[in-house]
Amino acid sequence: MRISRRKILYGMGAGAITGAALPSLAASYLYGVAPAAGAGAAGRPIRFDRNENPYGPPESAMAAMRENLGRANRYPDVGRALEAKIAAFHKVKPEQVLLGCGSSEILRMTADAFLHPGRKLVTATPSFPLLDFYARDNGAEVVDVPLTGDRAHDLKAMLARCDGSTGLVHICNPNNPTGTLTVRQEIEDFLRKLPPSIPVIIDEAYHHYVSPSAPYASFIDRPIGDSRVIVARTFSKIYALAGLRIGYAVASAEMAEKIGASWLQFSVNALAIQAAMAALEDIEHLQRNAAANAEQRQEFLKQAKARGMNTIESQTNFALLQVDRSIDDIMAHFRKSNLLVGPHFPGIDGFLRVSFGRPEEMVAFWRVWDTLPRKA
Repeated sequence: MRISRRKILYGMGAGAITGAALPSLAASYLYGVAPAAGAGAAGRPIRFDRNENPYGPPESAMAAMRENLGRANRYPDVGRALEAKIAAFHKVKPEQVLLGCGSSEILRMTADAFLHPGRKLVTATPSFPLLDFYARDNGAEVVDVPLTGDRAHDLKAMLARCDGSTGLVHICNPNNPTGTLTVRQEIEDFLRKLPPSIPVIIDEAYHHYVSPSAPYASFIDRPIGDSRVIVARTFSKIYALAGLRIGYAVASAEMAEKIGASWLQFSVNALAIQAAMAALEDIEHLQRNAAANAEQRQEFLKQAKARGMNTIESQTNFALLQVDRSIDDIMAHFRKSNLLVGPHFPGIDGFLRVSFGRPEEMVAFWRVWDTLPRKA
């Protein structure tokens, strides 16, 4: 019987602590740009560049962290209690859940399992690029397939690019950086036609922000019993725990075992585990934040329209704003007022991605926007 590295590490009480490092090239896409020197003199910058939840963690999560601070001298457990809670929440078995240092580690482990020299990643562009970096770092080829005209995944074209060398297909739904959806039925049709040997990871980081009326359904909430499907989720967005770095995958037990082979011991810290357990149960916080985001999304579209500007309809906590000038110039202008926007994403030239803030923060955004020098 094969004993996985993940199971061995589960049974260890101590060991070297390692981190889930990100490829340096991906950093600007993930985390935006740091404030210029002196930019924080008047206080912390207002960030419209990281797709963070501006309302902060639920009080229940903060209380859980306070209660466990006294145990900071102890190494964290391996998260079995949280895995069990996530499993119960999603009505799956605990062995189908895999924790990670943010969903970024889930993507890294999946790349390690399926992408290496001679293998290909088939993905959309523009889309969340982190898995692309992991694939290239492993020596795999990345096949970028442009989105459709309405900025959905072009699944017909992606299917055409899949062959015997395809190691993995990546679908980010809702998609970052466009904020758009790919219809659930189209993904199901794609899976039926896809060769049975090719696994698919569906990144649902922005799942909770989708309007209930949208033609969308999660592959966790409505599983199809396909053992090739891996669904990645994060506590960084609606749960507002981005700084704690915790995410998870739901897959078949066999798939979770395979991608967990490169799981890093202690990659999820003790306070993150406790905070996530509390946040998962705080449905009121989730609903309140989703509603607040929906209001700010509508207000953003209203303000853009009032200025004669076009936007891409979004189902997330950010939107694309069509601009007539350099993204770098806009970023520099906002930085003077200690507001951070951007970054520039390849494949969306002429659009600025704007993360939604609190109402007063969005007032500040438009105030600074209205002081942009007129284009000559």
